[in-house]
Amino acid sequence: MVGFALRTTAASLVALYIAFLLNLDDPKWAPMTVWIVAQSNRGMSLSKGQYRILGTIIGAIAAVTMVALFAQVTELFILTLAVWLGLCTALATGLRNFRAYGAVLAGYTAAIIAFDSISSPLEVFDIAIARVIYIGLGIVTEAVFTTIFAPGSPLQEIQVRLATYLREVADLCARALRGQANTSGFQRLLTGALELDVAAEYAAASSGSVRSRFGHLRGAAVAVLTQMAIAQSLREHLAGRPDLDEPLVGKTTMALDAIGVASPADPDTIAALRADVRAALSETADDSGRAISPRLAILDHLDRLLEAAHDALTRQALFSNEKAPPSRLNLSFHVDHLLAVQNGIRTFVAIVIGSWFWIATAWPSGPSFIVILGVICALFATRPNPVVGGVGFLKGGLIAVLAAAICNFAILPMLSDFTELAVILGIIMFATGLAMRNARTAALATSFAFLFLDLVSPDNVSRADAASFLNGALALVLGVGAGVLVFTLLFPFNPEARRLRLQRAARRDLADIGLTPARWTRERWLSRTVDRLSSQAATNAGVPEKQAEDDLRGMLAALTIGEAAITLSELAMEHTGLSKPLAVVLRQLGRGDPLHLAKVSRGVINHLSYRINKPDAPARHTLIRAATQLDAVASAAANHADYLRGKRAA
Repeated sequence: MVGFALRTTAASLVALYIAFLLNLDDPKWAPMTVWIVAQSNRGMSLSKGQYRILGTIIGAIAAVTMVALFAQVTELFILTLAVWLGLCTALATGLRNFRAYGAVLAGYTAAIIAFDSISSPLEVFDIAIARVIYIGLGIVTEAVFTTIFAPGSPLQEIQVRLATYLREVADLCARALRGQANTSGFQRLLTGALELDVAAEYAAASSGSVRSRFGHLRGAAVAVLTQMAIAQSLREHLAGRPDLDEPLVGKTTMALDAIGVASPADPDTIAALRADVRAALSETADDSGRAISPRLAILDHLDRLLEAAHDALTRQALFSNEKAPPSRLNLSFHVDHLLAVQNGIRTFVAIVIGSWFWIATAWPSGPSFIVILGVICALFATRPNPVVGGVGFLKGGLIAVLAAAICNFAILPMLSDFTELAVILGIIMFATGLAMRNARTAALATSFAFLFLDLVSPDNVSRADAASFLNGALALVLGVGAGVLVFTLLFPFNPEARRLRLQRAARRDLADIGLTPARWTRERWLSRTVDRLSSQAATNAGVPEKQAEDDLRGMLAALTIGEAAITLSELAMEHTGLSKPLAVVLRQLGRGDPLHLAKVSRGVINHLSYRINKPDAPARHTLIRAATQLDAVASAAANHADYLRGKRAA
C-alpha cells in the first residue's frame, strides 16, 4: 500500500516536471495519466498503459477526421461525435479487461481533442499530437517507476497462483466425491478460472515467458473446468446410489486429497490410478447384463475425472517448464449484444442532448460539460451497476472540487517554485494513493486522484482564476450528475432482465451445440458458460436466496449437458457406428425440450446396451463412454427441466 502510494506519487511529480521542462501547454495530463494507469502490479499497469495509448491514438485520428470534415457544420459535427462515442461505448461493452478501457478512451479522447480545437480547426492536428505526447509521457513515466520499484516475477507469481488454484479445485472435487454438497464453492472456483486467466493476461503484458506459454495455462484452466463439471455430475450419481460401495471412489478421493496438499503433484500417480479404473471398467462391462449399471457409470466418471486432473497437472508442468514449446489457446466469453446496443444509444442521446444544452445556453464551459458527460456514459456503461459507479465518481469529484479550491486560492498563490508545488501536491497525492489501495475508499480515491489534478491544473505561467475554476467545477458536477441521470432514466439498470438474458443465451448455445456440434470446442463452451456464471453471480443482490441457488444449479446443469454433448460429438466422429444414434440425441438437444431430451437419451442408452454386451463389440470403451454421457445428459435435463425451458420453479 505504502509502496504503491510512494511510487505513483513520485512518478506523477516527475511526469509533471518533465512536462514543465518541455513547456507543454497543458501539463496536467501527464501526472493525471500516471494516476489513471497506475495499478497494484506491473503487469496491470503496463497492460492498461498499452490500451490507453492505443485508444488515445485512435481517438486522436477520429477527432482530426471529424474536425476536418465537419468543423463548419455544427449539427453534423455533433451528430458524428455522438455516433462515434456511441459506437465506442457499444464496442467496450463487448470487450474484456483493459481492451474495453481502450475502446472507451478512443471515444472520449476524440471528444476532448475535437472540442479543444473546434474554435480553431486548423490547429486540430497540433492539439492531437500534443494530447498523444501528454498521455505517452505519463504512461512511460509510470511504466519506468513501476518496472524499477515493483519488479517482481510475473511468471513465478502466476505459477504460484495456478498451483494454489489446482490444489483448491482438487480439494473441492474430493469433498464432492465424499457427498458434501458445496454449490457455492463450485461457483467460486469455476469463476476463479477466469480470474486466473485475467491475472495471467496482465502478467503476459510484462513477461515474454508468460506470453509464450499462455496456452498451457489456459489448457490447465479448461482441464480444471472439465474436472469440476464431471465431479459435480459424479456427486449426483453417488448421491443417487448411497448403497454402492466402490473402492476406486475412495482411492480417487485420496489421490485428489494428495493433489490438494502436494506441491507439485505427481501426474504419474493419477495416470496409474486411471489405469486401474479403466481395467475395472472393462471387467464391469464384461460382467454387466445391462447397458449401463450404476457402477459402470461411476467408473467412467472417475476415468474422465482422472483424465482431466492428469491433463491439468501436465499443462501446469508445461507452463512451469522454460523449455516447453510456445502454446496459444483461445477462450470465448459472453457478449450481451442488447446491453451493448443500449449503452451505445444511451451515450449517443446524452451527447446530443448535452450539445443542445451547450448551444442553447452558450455556456463557455459547455464543451467541458459534454466531455465529462461522455466520459461518464462511456466509462460506467461497462460497470455492473453504472448508477452506483456514477454516484461514487460524483462524491470523489465533490471532494476534489473542495480540495482544489483550497489549493488554488489559499496555498498555491504563496508558492514560488516547483519544489514547493511538488511538496504540496505530493502530500495530497500520497494520501490519495493510500486510499486507492483501501477497498472501502478505492473508488472514491480513484476519481479524486485525476479530478483533483484536473481542477488544480498546474502550469508554468498562471494560476486558475475564480471564474474559470468555478465554471470548470460546475461543468464537472453537472456533467457527472447528468450522466447519472441518463443512466437512471434511459435503459435503467435491471439485474433481473440481465439474468434472464444470460440464461437465454446459455440455452441458445446449448441448442446450437445440438444443431451444429462441429462449431463447438470444449474450451469455447466451458469458458463462455463460466463467464455467464460469473455475470449471473454479480446480479444476485436483492435476489431471493432460493432463486439464486436454483439459477446457479440450473446453469451448472447446462454446463454439464453442454460438456457431455461435445463429448458425444467427439465420440461420434471417433466411432462411425455411433454417429446415427448420437445424432438423434444432439438434434433433440437443438429443439430445446429437456424432458424429451432425457427420454430420447435413455432410449439411445438402451439401444447401446446390446452392442456393449456383445462379446465381439468393437470399441467397447467408446460405447461405455457414450452411454455414461447420455446418462449425464438425461439426468441433468430431467432434474432441471424448468430452468432449461426458461420457467421459474414453483
